[in-house]
Order: sequence, then structure tokens, then C-alpha cells
Amino acid sequence: MRGEDGGVLRDRQADACLPGGAAARVGGGTAAKAGANRRAFAERLSARTGLGLWEFAVLATLADFGPAAQREVGDRLGLDPSDMVRLMDGLMDEGLARRERDPADRRRYRLTLSDAGRETLGRARETLAATERETLAALTPDERARLHTLVTRLLTR
Repeated sequence: MRGEDGGVLRDRQADACLPGGAAARVGGGTAAKAGANRRAFAERLSARTGLGLWEFAVLATLADFGPAAQREVGDRLGLDPSDMVRLMDGLMDEGLARRERDPADRRRYRLTLSDAGRETLGRARETLAATERETLAALTPDERARLHTLVTRLLTR
């Protein structure tokens, strides 16, 4: 948006110059951009790794938090136990994860990543990084860092 002097308005000035109701719609634009980014990532993820978003989330959770009971992983991701069973069955069929006895409690099983799962997760994370770089290309490095800080704050509250 250009000001009266023809210069580009800074972010904090832009909201004041938007016509009535437009400032509120900017939030909708943010959601639309996030949705487009999610779709782009999902399509690239599937094409490059064969994973869906939930499969990626399960593998990333196992990598980030280590071996865990299936229920723990499902709870961490907010997944229904029956959905978690389906996801794990698929990941195990593909050789990306496995169930093994918990050495601390031999009655219990825990989920772990296989070597193939780690390799697939690496490619998935590269795909995510590339999609994020493209999505945020219009932002300066400082703006990207600020966005990361703000989103982290929102997600940890």
C-alpha cells in the first residue's frame, strides 16, 4: 500500500490506512496463506516421500521425543486411538516404524523409528523447509525471526 507521498507504508501504518473492516479481514488472509502453504506442503510431501501430514507428524514426534507408547504419541498429537492404530499399521507396513518391547517394562510396547523412517523423515523435513522458504520469501530475515517468535508464543499458550 502506498501513502500520500508515494512511499510504501510500513506494517504498523498499514492497518490505520485500511478501509473499514479491512484490517479484520487481514487475519483471514493470514489463514488463507497458511492453508495454501499446508496444501503445498502436503502435495510435495506425498510426492516426495509417500507420507501424509499425519504420518509425518507421527514420525517427527518419535524423532523429537524418542520411543514412546502408542497412546502417548497419539495423545501428544491429539489423535483418537483408533486413528493412531491405523497410522501406525501403515507406517509399520512401510517399514518406517516398529513396535518393540519397552526395556523398562517388558509388558509394554513402545514405538520407534526404523532407519528407513529416519531417512524418510529427513526428506520430509527438507520438503517442509523448502516449502517454508518459498512461503516466507517476501519477508526479510528479521521478519521471519519475528514471525517464528510470535507463532511459537501462540502455540505454547
